[in-house]
Amino acid sequence: MSQPLPDSPHSQYLELLEKYPDLRPFVDENALQFVNKATIMNFDRGTLLFSESSPCTNFMWLIEGTVRVFKNSPEGREMTLYRVEPGDLCLLSLNAMFSQQPYPASAMAVTPIRGLVISAEQFRTFLDRSRAFRDYVILTLTQRLTDIISLVSDIAFRRLDLRLACFLGSQFERSGGRPLRITHSELAQELGTSREVISRILKEFERQQCISLSRGMIHLVSQEGLEWFTQEDKE
Repeated sequence: MSQPLPDSPHSQYLELLEKYPDLRPFVDENALQFVNKATIMNFDRGTLLFSESSPCTNFMWLIEGTVRVFKNSPEGREMTLYRVEPGDLCLLSLNAMFSQQPYPASAMAVTPIRGLVISAEQFRTFLDRSRAFRDYVILTLTQRLTDIISLVSDIAFRRLDLRLACFLGSQFERSGGRPLRITHSELAQELGTSREVISRILKEFERQQCISLSRGMIHLVSQEGLEWFTQEDKE
């Protein structure tokens, strides 16, 4: 990873373009002025960035780290809606700013994070002044909506064992096959179910010699075996 640039307005602008390359075609003369009003902020892992029903007062351009956006059920369960990483815009933050309504979900730092923070009022002002930036935000919104529709489709039409296998497969791909440090409770929060159901499915994956389980860890045994569980039709 390249070293962070010094925290001057111009270096912030360059770093923003480095982390958000899709923004480059939409940049106009107002961009540097916009970034100049932003503040570099750091948050520790586990920081609750916003909670359900709280007002939207700021917008963050994430430069380093990962943010998990999730929804709580009345029964106390959680389900991940999506993750925000450098290069992504948070759909619910944009929605809250456009509608001037409270957040409908919560967001937490999965890792230590660093970002450019600007007030919601300044964000809306810049959106009004820059047609190019407005086009970029609208395009990002439509892309994120596609992701949300895919999530809803998965929940409604795909079995939980298939969703869990897909999630584990993606995490093992990101880790290069190294063991995953994740608990059954965290997986249940990710997929919006109970720890007991997750444990039962993981035991079946282990029985089929796809994975092996240890305390707080999941080890990949057979990538091919795990991929078998991701198939809609296993007949």
